[in-house]
Amino acid sequence: MEERLAFIRLYVKRLKENPDEVFKQQVKLVNSFLESAKNFPLSKEEYLRMKGELRD
Repeated sequence: MEERLAFIRLYVKRLKENPDEVFKQQVKLVNSFLESAKNFPLSKEEYLRMKGELRD
């Protein structure tokens, strides 16, 4: 989740540095990332276990 949020923050920073006209499609993509992050179906523990970074 932290990796996803870091990517989104970096992308938003780049979007802010350029006019919306240049990145119109990217704005839609970032918005969909943010919406997806809000509705992420796994808990932090489930996500880390799936990635193999958390042991039982």
